[in-house]
Amino acid sequence: MKKVIVVVALVLSLCMPVIADDNAKAATGKKTIGVSLFYRRDEYYKDLEAGFKAEAKKAGYTLLIQDADTDPAKQMQQIEDFVSKGVDAIALSCTDPAGLVPAIEAAVAKGIPVFTFDGPSNSKKVITHVGFDFYEDGVIVGQWAQKYINEKLGGKAKVAVIDYPQSAIVCAKRANGFADTVKKMPGVKIVARQDGKASRTDSMSVMENILISNPDVDVVYGINYDTGAGALAAIKAAKSKAIVVCNAWGVEGFKQLEANDPIMKAFATSSPAVQAADTIKAISEYFAGKTIPKDYLSHSFVLDATTIKNFNWREIVSLREN
Repeated sequence: MKKVIVVVALVLSLCMPVIADDNAKAATGKKTIGVSLFYRRDEYYKDLEAGFKAEAKKAGYTLLIQDADTDPAKQMQQIEDFVSKGVDAIALSCTDPAGLVPAIEAAVAKGIPVFTFDGPSNSKKVITHVGFDFYEDGVIVGQWAQKYINEKLGGKAKVAVIDYPQSAIVCAKRANGFADTVKKMPGVKIVARQDGKASRTDSMSVMENILISNPDVDVVYGINYDTGAGALAAIKAAKSKAIVVCNAWGVEGFKQLEANDPIMKAFATSSPAVQAADTIKAISEYFAGKTIPKDYLSHSFVLDATTIKNFNWREIVSLREN
């Protein structure tokens, strides 16, 4: 696969949040968008929500934002509530791609267009899915690791992958992209691929076990920041020389890269600001009668101690406070 080089420039207006009450549509005459988040507790989703508010205000929309908190039953009820309130469109990150099809298609049958972001649906009635190329996410981290292995390790390395197979659409694709890329190097051997459950605590325990069997592991890949941070803690405790690369979004990770952390070396970032802007743009284009592609893909980019200097993550994170 050709090397992916993506340059992303983000300019977001600092503005007050837009949160609608039940009568906002009637009171303002604005189009109302019902948004169901996968979960609000993750930093990525906090910044995604803030991005939605900023972009909706610029577009003149009113938002009804709900948190599904990974619960398909709760998300189904939220979709039904949006329909009963007569929203003009629904945007959601699916907690259950197959299980939510009836609720989504019932909304469409009522004349309400449905869009998905981050987590897609199996329904063919969805107008478009706004997301990132998750396999590519892993590939670009793998390309960074290839360069590191060639320059720092003489082209030879033992590599461990900490996966989360339950997330087949996102995490497993990332892990596959990374593994497929690094194993092309003749001097690289993947010595372990284990499930860290996308959890810092579980990933730390998994990494401890990997280090018992492979104390000389050189590079560890994690499918999200908590996975990478758990691996880092185990590596630090064992005084291993391994480094960590991962996919991530979060203040802790950004600061580690800025400080040139000796273990956390690089991660691919999918910007929530980009995803929020793309979702609102897709909705606006639909309202304008334009043809919308079935997949509205954005691209991630790799951050390390050098490239973090050119990425203004603080501007995006600051929207949480508004």
